[in-house]
Amino acid sequence: MEYSEKRIQFRYPLRLNIRYERILPDGNFDVPMSVPVKDLGLAGISFYSEEKIEINCPIRVNILVAQDRSITFEGRVVRVMISGKKELNYIVGVSIEKIEDEDLEKLKIFLDRIDIHKVLDSINLENVMDIHLVVGYPPILKKLGKLVVAEGKPFDSYILRNLLLAMLDEDRHSKFMQAKEFNFVFSTHKGSRFRVNFHIQQGQMEAVFRFIPTQIGPPSMLGLPAIVEQLILNKSGLILVSGSTGSGKTTTLASMVDFLNNKRSGIVLCIEDPVEYVHINRNCIIKQRELGRDTLSFYGAAKNALRQNPDVLIVGEMLDHETMETAITAAETGVLVLTSIHAGDAAQALDRVTSFFPGDMQKHILKRLSLVLKGVISQELVPRIDQKGLVLATETLVVTSAIRRVIREADWKQIPSLLQMGKGVGMQTMQSSLHKLHAQGLINAEYLSEEM
Repeated sequence: MEYSEKRIQFRYPLRLNIRYERILPDGNFDVPMSVPVKDLGLAGISFYSEEKIEINCPIRVNILVAQDRSITFEGRVVRVMISGKKELNYIVGVSIEKIEDEDLEKLKIFLDRIDIHKVLDSINLENVMDIHLVVGYPPILKKLGKLVVAEGKPFDSYILRNLLLAMLDEDRHSKFMQAKEFNFVFSTHKGSRFRVNFHIQQGQMEAVFRFIPTQIGPPSMLGLPAIVEQLILNKSGLILVSGSTGSGKTTTLASMVDFLNNKRSGIVLCIEDPVEYVHINRNCIIKQRELGRDTLSFYGAAKNALRQNPDVLIVGEMLDHETMETAITAAETGVLVLTSIHAGDAAQALDRVTSFFPGDMQKHILKRLSLVLKGVISQELVPRIDQKGLVLATETLVVTSAIRRVIREADWKQIPSLLQMGKGVGMQTMQSSLHKLHAQGLINAEYLSEEM
């Protein structure tokens, strides 16, 4: 059939090869060439080429649209540009002029299957924490701690790879191919935001999309105890937010930033991987630096932050002793430092901080830590009894003179009893928090510990 559909503006960037061949004046075909695609749409295709092809040159293109299915169409060269790539000197744009109805339908299906906006916007995000895209399944949703398989056709490796790679620009694609891992934030056309992790599993490219709520709210609205808002009003010091993966640490830090933005003035410098919640300057000037795009490491950014004179420093995740020591130094010099760490409770968090450092440094670090630490907020998310989302349970450690002594001596076994005795200053055990949530009718008894 003759293909005369109006050119569609949106084109899908692809990372695959096609085969093209010139159509000679006698109707025969020149030697076929295999070249990488730049982008593809229903109206045409652009590809990279070593040779310059004449404008209006008729060509035939063959492209794989599934692991075992290809289509062919005829087109005409409508533009040729310098690519800036080594060897592949040109970008050739071709309009589709002739395609069989069956192949056109296959092309439409292929483009729909690799449209990440259509995939994500088709999912009901109520109670969804994560969306897993894996080979052999439709999207798999993690809802309230359980896995639910969404409706739809399973992804094969060819479709899933093209779907995911179409989300990456040249710079991000290069970084992913080098590291085999990549994290970034993605927004759909409907405004849903996700923190995305690309990775390789058994040679297959797969991804996890963590849903980012649009509304943050102050710490009290998240379910954090009142003492947390008092702690973050300190002009200086260090506050640790601990928890397992998926426990809401990033959301808590973002809520703290939003709270400070409304309650005080100053410079707030955030070092994040990636930037999930975008803050608007109100009373504060908020600078959000993304790992990989704006800085090369948490340590490098934290070290240079001391030269940028922030009032508040947010380090998205504490991973090594260099960054930890820099955070302590910043707190000692009058900066309020907020950071997160992977640990189940306050004792584990403090032990992990200590383990960052070699043995001969630990005593000195613990002394400094005892002087700057203001509190440790440990948290976990628990499914609500009404199945309407998750509720936050917290352990809150407030640094008192007794806690400072425990930190200096690394006597972590004393912390549970000190938490019990510190209720008057706002301390709370995780067990106490869970029992309160149960008493309020928010969670099932199965989440309670026997301890109180």
